[in-house]
Amino acid sequence: MPESPACPSSASVATPVFVVGCDRSGTTLLTALIESRLGLAAPLETHFIPYFARTLFLWGDLGRRRNRERLLTAIGHFLEILLVSSTPQLDPEEARSGTLLAVLPQAEAMLDACDDFGGMIRQFFAQYALLHRKSGWVDNSSFYEPISLEVWQRHLPELQVIHIVRDGRDVALSWLRSWWGPATLGEAMRLWSRHVLDKREWGAAHPDSYLEVCYESLLGDPEGELERIAAFLGRRIEGAPTDLTASTTARILSTGGTHDLLRGPIVATNRDKWRAIMSTEEQAYCEFIASATLESSGYPILHAPISWFDRFTFGARLLVALPKRYLSLVYYAKKIKWLVPVVLFLAGPFGGRITAMIRARAIKKMEKKM
Repeated sequence: MPESPACPSSASVATPVFVVGCDRSGTTLLTALIESRLGLAAPLETHFIPYFARTLFLWGDLGRRRNRERLLTAIGHFLEILLVSSTPQLDPEEARSGTLLAVLPQAEAMLDACDDFGGMIRQFFAQYALLHRKSGWVDNSSFYEPISLEVWQRHLPELQVIHIVRDGRDVALSWLRSWWGPATLGEAMRLWSRHVLDKREWGAAHPDSYLEVCYESLLGDPEGELERIAAFLGRRIEGAPTDLTASTTARILSTGGTHDLLRGPIVATNRDKWRAIMSTEEQAYCEFIASATLESSGYPILHAPISWFDRFTFGARLLVALPKRYLSLVYYAKKIKWLVPVVLFLAGPFGGRITAMIRARAIKKMEKKM
């Protein structure tokens, strides 16, 4: 297996690595392991790539430095807003060092070293890797609804994708308990299935750039799965088994209450919770919605085939629950996020004032909690 290159002395170009998957599938755990054991820098979730990729036309020809400067400024404001809105439980001052915001002092060098959006992405992450003395980088890219990986590939054609899949029933249980989760069990299962199939479709078209990892296998044999990942990335495993102490991601997120399991060693039993928590009817309902995806992922189907009456009942239940999706504030919050780049473009030089107000408000809330 090839050895990892030495730590870079400048912001060199490294192969883009992305960990993808449905929310609550273990993307954060896997990213932290890769960061800690494979020598890659991993900032907290960035999310800016697909959102700004849709609106690049607003900034004009990025071959012009002035346009790149305006775009970079808007991305910085987006990252500020993301930090305080997506992780309200964290101290924004403390968490800042683990985000791409930490490299903004190098903005001039970044602008000089790129001439398009792909180059800007590479420079952002390369500078972060340099700051943390790493020879490469990995980004945790999990979103509420699936976004085609072609968006990333269009700007980073050399990317490598690691797709983690977890039993959809456990994903649904965890997701529904989260404030940003779906409104109903049916929606959670449908979204999970769409995520899995979407990533697999891309992987089938790009087999040399795609690796699928089973969450349950990662819990049961983390070293074995890390060896597969290391071989895929052409890197060397470092550190003690299942050690997360070298992960900035784990250190920051484990203090916020949403990723408590990152505080210690991997919990091998954190699986199959649906067997004890879900009723027989709920299990059958999940299988009705996503049995094909569950089965193709190697997960057991306990209640198929179901009767025609159950099919009618479950179908009606899905239909009745549909309005809840559109009555959920979280649903619209996710949709509004796509408009943030447009708002920042329109705000122009006033974007800094907007983000400063949002940041100050978040810090004030944190001070009240202390």
